Amino acid sequence: MRAYKFLDAHFGLKNLKEKRLKQSRIGDLNDPFELTPYDLTDLALRKTFPQTRDDLDKVKGVLCFSEDWTNPVIWAHYSDKHRGLCLGFEIPEAKGDPANDETDHVKYVPELLQFPSNFWDMSDSEHSAFVRTVLFTKFKHWEYENEIRVWGSLQNEENGLNFVAFGESLRLTEVIIGQKCSLSKAEIVMALGSLAGEVKIKKARAAYNKFEMVEDEQGL
Repeated sequence: MRAYKFLDAHFGLKNLKEKRLKQSRIGDLNDPFELTPYDLTDLALRKTFPQTRDDLDKVKGVLCFSEDWTNPVIWAHYSDKHRGLCLGFEIPEAKGDPANDETDHVKYVPELLQFPSNFWDMSDSEHSAFVRTVLFTKFKHWEYENEIRVWGSLQNEENGLNFVAFGESLRLTEVIIGQKCSLSKAEIVMALGSLAGEVKIKKARAAYNKFEMVEDEQGL
């Protein structure tokens, strides 16, 4: 399925040159409710449940994408006010296996979920579903992101950061240049190197008849 990564111009170009994306650690994410979509009013839960998040942070990282590149708000928030890039990838489809599939669309909820009363007696399948809810649930006000997440084991550590290389499961297919981005097509092509012939490059602009970004027919 197609998934889009929004970046400022500097890191967008750097990712293209190095053919990789940085995995985010849980502590890097910008939502204070990350991986805690449950009501933790109960003191005992507050003391024990965050350990699940801390344990995951030691072994898992996440790539965060959007399923769409046309939302002007995402460009404003994650692509330096339309001065950056959006990279389009083909990634494996979510298989819907709660025990093994670590790729899925985020589910958005209007309020904190009730912690399952049978938590300590859950079957393996119920526990897998619970963990999946933790990994793929956010407050509904984040809904504009249309987020797709790819969780995985931490890879390729370098200076305390972790990276996932472009490849069959992270195949770059297009580069969309922001409306206010000053990068030229030549700079993008040079950064792409051997991938230049396989990747579509296009320019975004504000639509004339709706609140959307669209491809600029005049090109670059």
